[in-house]
Amino acid sequence: MTRNYLIRIRNFVLLLMLQVFIFGQIHLFGYATAYISILFILKLPRYTSKNEILIWAFLMGIATDIFANTPGVHAAATTLAALLRNNILEQFIQKGTADDIIPGAGTIGWSRYISYMLLCTTLFYVTLYMIELFTISYPLTLLISVGGSTLLTILFLIVAESFTRK
Repeated sequence: MTRNYLIRIRNFVLLLMLQVFIFGQIHLFGYATAYISILFILKLPRYTSKNEILIWAFLMGIATDIFANTPGVHAAATTLAALLRNNILEQFIQKGTADDIIPGAGTIGWSRYISYMLLCTTLFYVTLYMIELFTISYPLTLLISVGGSTLLTILFLIVAESFTRK
């Protein structure tokens, strides 16, 4: 139990530092930004309680907000994605699958895992950019930002998944 929390804390800090120092500096064409810190929430085991997921998500979001100087934007988007994560995950897991699985390409298959990531990441970015822009007066800007950021993040998440142990 303690070992699992130490691993989660290590992964939390590692992803936060990668986000802040590397991925937070990438802004393609002024629209697309990759937030790989969402991987922390996506990879929590299936049996993780909703309360625990929400706490981890809020902490990841607020830590990202502190470093990015964005007051609560990431915390809100990450927490909403975490709130719906279990419901989204259940759509891509076969009935009778063990509760102790960690979502990944090796456990649920590449196509289901990419669909799961795509749905959660899109939800995250729609929330993030709706709060950031605080208007729907620029629907093309919103669409380009959400689409570009989602695709860029999914690309990095697929690369990260291909390097993980089976």
